[in-house]
Amino acid sequence: MSRIVPLKLKTVKSFLLVGEKGGLVLVDAGNPGDGGKILRGVEKAGYRTQDISLIVLTHGHRDHVGGIAELNECLSARIIIHEKDAAAITRGKEAPITPLGLKGKLLGPFTSNEKLNTRGVRPDKIIEESINLHGFGVAGKVIHTPGHTDGSLSIILKDGKAVVGDLIMGRFLLFGGAGLPFFATDPASLQESISRILSLGVEEIYTSHSGPYRRKDLERLIT
Repeated sequence: MSRIVPLKLKTVKSFLLVGEKGGLVLVDAGNPGDGGKILRGVEKAGYRTQDISLIVLTHGHRDHVGGIAELNECLSARIIIHEKDAAAITRGKEAPITPLGLKGKLLGPFTSNEKLNTRGVRPDKIIEESINLHGFGVAGKVIHTPGHTDGSLSIILKDGKAVVGDLIMGRFLLFGGAGLPFFATDPASLQESISRILSLGVEEIYTSHSGPYRRKDLERLIT
């Protein structure tokens, strides 16, 4: 059984996936300046940062890719991101932030799609649909789950757990029951991605802002 270790930052979380035989995969890189915090979090949890073999970036927003340049300097891990969000790390061009509903519109003025202040990082693999994690010591796979951004990714583990980035978040961002994200480039794709997650037998869902949630929490979000 794989273990998911949340690495709490300020308003977001990264995650460490620990395989049965000790394989380590890091999910997301936090905001600019969070690289060191993530590495210290990994060590505090009892793991060696040099054993991280892969970094999965769930999507191209600042609070998920901002620390990737710092992590890339300190780790020899490979980096993967979806092709549609890859410009966030190669050219510092943040993925679109499109409000969904009233909460998104209210938060809109506090967000931006300006160029990220980060050094360009070349991903080791730009995926289109999915990638198996067995080669990195974790029983599971990364799949394309668009909706929040066009290139959003989720990690589905063999034991019924999932890390979904911002596909789901708390109704009040950092707390509350499961809700749809405040921003979504394609609401229809968002619903389809949630349905796909459920179709894969997921029972426990880890999100970057609040959670974790159970299967029944996501079922209520499908219209």
